[in-house]
Parts: sequence; C-alpha cells; structure tokens
Amino acid sequence: MVTLQTVTDTAIMGSAWLDLEWPPIRVRRSGSGRRLALFAWALPPHSSAGVYRPLSLIRYGCQRGWTVDAFCGEAPDKHREAGQELLARVPPEATVHVVPASSREPSYRFFPRVDGGFTNALGFARRAIATLANRPPDYVLASGPPFFTFVTALFVARHFRVPLVLDYRDEWTECPFDFVKKDGHDRIWERRCLRNADAILFTTKSHLEHQLEVFPELDARKAHVVPNGWEPEDFTSCNRADHGDTSKDVRPLRMAHVGNLAGHTSPNDFFQSLQQLLTDEPEWRNGIRLQLTGQRTFDVDKAIRAFSYPDILEVSDHVGKREASRRMQESDVLLLISRPDLSRYLPGKLFDYLAARRPILVFGERGEASALVEQLGVGVRCPAGSGAMLRDALVRLRELDMASNEDTVTAWLEQHRRDVLAERMFGIMESLTPQR
Repeated sequence: MVTLQTVTDTAIMGSAWLDLEWPPIRVRRSGSGRRLALFAWALPPHSSAGVYRPLSLIRYGCQRGWTVDAFCGEAPDKHREAGQELLARVPPEATVHVVPASSREPSYRFFPRVDGGFTNALGFARRAIATLANRPPDYVLASGPPFFTFVTALFVARHFRVPLVLDYRDEWTECPFDFVKKDGHDRIWERRCLRNADAILFTTKSHLEHQLEVFPELDARKAHVVPNGWEPEDFTSCNRADHGDTSKDVRPLRMAHVGNLAGHTSPNDFFQSLQQLLTDEPEWRNGIRLQLTGQRTFDVDKAIRAFSYPDILEVSDHVGKREASRRMQESDVLLLISRPDLSRYLPGKLFDYLAARRPILVFGERGEASALVEQLGVGVRCPAGSGAMLRDALVRLRELDMASNEDTVTAWLEQHRRDVLAERMFGIMESLTPQR
C-alpha cells in the first residue's frame, strides 16, 4: 500500500536525484590541485575493519600536504570506546563530516536500490556539494563497502568536474558474501561507476583479474592493485614472544582468532576438526587453548555453545586495535579461516597477523591468503575435515622456526606499511588530470 509519506519521500528524493544528474557547467576552482573529498561509511570513532584504509588516506594525505574533507556515517555506540584510539589518529588538518543515515523511504517501483541505500547516496552527495561549494575538491574518492559511497562520489565528481577514484576494499555485485546487498539495481550502478571512474583500486590481483573478466566497462589502464596494510605503531607497545621460548613444549598451545566471526568466516568446520581431535586424542585437551576475540553472529555463538569442550575456549568481544595486537603477539598460533569464497581475498587481519610475527594456521581452502603464508614461510594450511590433519598442522606450527624467514617477512612488511601504500594511492591520484 502506497502511503502519503511514500509519495512525499519519492517526490523529494526524485527531485534531489534530478538535480544531481544535471550538474552545473562551471564550478569555481580552488587552484590548489591537492583537495580531496573522501567518502567512506565508517571512520573513527567507528572501529570496524573497514575504517583503517580510508583513515590512512586521511592521515597520510594531510602529511603529504593535501586538504581532506571526509564524509562518513554515525558510529554505533558499541564501537565508540574501542574507536577512541583511532579517533586520535585523525589529524587536525582534516575535516570529518558526519552525515546521518537517510530516513526517507521512497517507492521501490520508481527508485533505485543499491547497497547501503540510494537515499543515503543522494543525502551524502547533497551534503558534500553544499559543504564544498566554496572550496571545491580537486579529486573525489570513495571507499566501499557499503557501495552507495561509489554512487555518491560519482555525483560529486560530476558536479565539480574532477577525477573520480573508486577504492574496492571488497567486491560489490561480485561479492560472494551477504554483508554486501546486491538484490536491487546494484549491477546497473556498478557498471555506470566503472565507466565514469578515472582510477579504480583493488586490494588483490585476483580481485582485479576477476573484475576485468566480468565487466567490459573496466578499462585495465585505469585499474591498480593497492593491497591492504598494517600500522607499525599498533605493535610498538607489545613485546613479541621470544622465538627460542622452550616453555612452549610443556605449556598448552595458545591459539587465537582475532577479528569478527560471521558467515564468511564461520568457524564451524574448524570446530568440527578440533572437536574430533580432542575426542580421538584426549591428551590434546590439556595441550591447547583457543582464544576468540571479536564480534560474532548469532550462528557463531550457537556453534560455540554447542562445542563439546568449552573449557579450552576463551571468548571475548570486540577490543581496541592495540589490545587486539597484543593478543596476537601473546599467542603461539594465529588462526585464519579460509572458506572457498575467500579465495580472491587477503583479509585485513592477515597483515596484522604477519606483523605480530606469530605462526599462522590457514584453515580451509587454498587462495590468496594461503599462497602468501606459504610464500613467506610463516605458517601452514590445513584442509577441513580431519582431526588428524589438524593435529599434524599444529605439530608443524609448534616446530616452525619463524626466525629463518625474518628478513623476507621484514622486507614484505616494509612494503605494506599503510603510509607506504597511502603514498602509492596519492601518487595514482596525482597522475590524473586534476580538472576536466
């Protein structure tokens, strides 16, 4: 049933959409060539995994002499406490504009639907255009998901007639996971964004290659791989365990998964293998402890409650970045879930795992993550399905000499510092023509 409110919202948002589709012919330029308008749903004090990459652009862009206006959504209360340390990293030269989520609900029959909400895309765009009218940006960059930010950036870049840069932290309509919504008009708008972008950034080579196969609109000359990264300061206050610690042979093996556990990182298969190991070889019940730190879905909590050996588990909620890093470094083994749909991904936590310098168990399928761990010699992969295979993997990890690959890992980590990667991203932007 169509209500008067629906009709009103449709008319109001429809008018806003038309205004954005017909941008002005001329916009007064700032002349600096180094002003960036950045769109990302999550910025500090939000403390989810999606914060770190856009935050690094704000932080290191200002150090590079850029002026950054960032537009984001409101942080939920559950993230604010852990996000305070991240908020302190936002430089005073940057301006962060918080845009409330749209409450408009126009008719789906006459209005597009995209990941994160088309009404949010319009609301963010109108706010940015009004805010930046007297200090127009020279470049516009959007980081997603959610991917309404791409639509926002498309409108804003067209309005000011400046280069558009799209940063895929994850995939959009090709994303195999349900945290990206793609049941509306997403494909149409993704194609449009790709056609109009001046540069498109991907976090893995596999993501780039897959997008080139699927989207003829994607010009390979505009596509770049800029991986995720890590912040050295997150680890400076932690004392890494000594490689020569002989007590590890007598105390329980301390394994940790630090990060969210959801559908795409479900631990069910791991729990089954671990439970089989503990059942078939009871001596392991005193030989292993598993720490799970981070947000969890209802289904994951249900799996934890159903686990037959709860005394080996230590479960805690989301913590701040430095506390998370400390827990990684205090562990003997770091657990990375690698489900089949994650084969094209290098999860952000893997970069922190590597920085923590602890052995890594990649549990599940082969992919970008397992290939990197094997390339650097810092862990092993264990397929799902057998308690015996898990036991063999844990024995190999306990005996792994991390010091033997210290130079290789150090060199790799230096290349993947967030300041180094941000410099690459700004270099890509600076190579574009700043005015059309």
